[in-house]
Amino acid sequence: MPKKSAAKPKTVSAPVDVIQVRGARQNNLRGFDLDLPLGKLSVVTGPSGSGKSSLAFDTIYAEGQRRYVETFSPYTRQFFERMDKPKVDAIHGIPPAIAIEQVNNIRSTRSTVGTITEINDYLKMLFPRLAEATCPECHRPVRPETAQSIQIELLTIHAAKQALICFNVPVPKDTKTEDFFPFLQSQGYLRIWIYGELIRTDEPAAMKGRKLPAIVLVVQDRVLLEAKQKARLSEAIEASLRLGKGQLTVLLDTDQHTSKSELHSFSTDWRCAECDILLPTPTPGLFSFNSPIGACPTCKGFGRTLGLDLRKAIPDESLSIRDGLVKAFSGTTYRESQDDLERAAKRRGVSLTQPFCDMSVKDQQWLIEGEDKDPERAYSNGQWYGVKGFFKWLEARSYKMHVRIFVSR
Repeated sequence: MPKKSAAKPKTVSAPVDVIQVRGARQNNLRGFDLDLPLGKLSVVTGPSGSGKSSLAFDTIYAEGQRRYVETFSPYTRQFFERMDKPKVDAIHGIPPAIAIEQVNNIRSTRSTVGTITEINDYLKMLFPRLAEATCPECHRPVRPETAQSIQIELLTIHAAKQALICFNVPVPKDTKTEDFFPFLQSQGYLRIWIYGELIRTDEPAAMKGRKLPAIVLVVQDRVLLEAKQKARLSEAIEASLRLGKGQLTVLLDTDQHTSKSELHSFSTDWRCAECDILLPTPTPGLFSFNSPIGACPTCKGFGRTLGLDLRKAIPDESLSIRDGLVKAFSGTTYRESQDDLERAAKRRGVSLTQPFCDMSVKDQQWLIEGEDKDPERAYSNGQWYGVKGFFKWLEARSYKMHVRIFVSR
């Protein structure tokens, strides 16, 4: 009888939705198996000495970090923290890992959960890479392009169309056509696009009666957008980006005898090519409230704002101006503002001895609001800047500690 062939052992593939830990023996772990689901929050609990840290940090994190570091070159690996291989039979499906240690940080007025756990440092590095920008004028998405991304867009979205690859050339003021056209011809450029039509530089008569605009589109090449012309298209795009200082314009299906054209602009930086508005480049500082670049302009990154409470600024409305109606003016520090108020009241004809509650509504509003919305300008013109203007002037100097303490009172 023929012998039966031995059955091939089945290969068990590791599942992609869990981290498989087999035979963990690190420190006081006793060789147990564990499956941790990915994409979910797993909590490790237990009494002291049960092996929580040995499992989480010395086994799972150590292996994830070790494998991640091994993906870099030997030169780059020397700058990373190296961890020993944990005592474990096998770990499958583990992604790159980070560990957030428990530390007793010194808290400040700007401390958050992100700063205390240090996760904020990772987010500041992540957000600039995920940032998406929108032009504030035309509301179109803005992103930095490359020669390759421009080529892919033209060959996929606008395939089989005739395209003029152009770059911008600024024209010096008062430059004449008879001087500008020979200059372009000497550089090897015979076609430009202005006033909605294609004009040859060896035919200056076409510009008769018309002035050169401030910016001229110089045609680098005319290309049919198809796969056969990929090398030629790539060369034209790279040349236009270089000569146009990171910007180029593509005219699709243009006709020399009509003004109809489909225009597309591209830029290699965070610039709206249509509106020529340059947006700030996303940087870690732009996403940090501790940086002047990313801090909220209202609260300066502190997370709270100072507002004027008239009940504290004028606590007793039965007092008159001379009796110290405005509490902030009663001390020696800002006695000058009390003198300004009294002089302005005399000039307006407001009684210095009349209680605030008995004043007319217009006089009360004058005392609080002042004669000008800009306190600095009112002070310069000898006008009354108002109680609100005084505190607005103080808020502009809130970077000083004693001013912040005074305003908070």
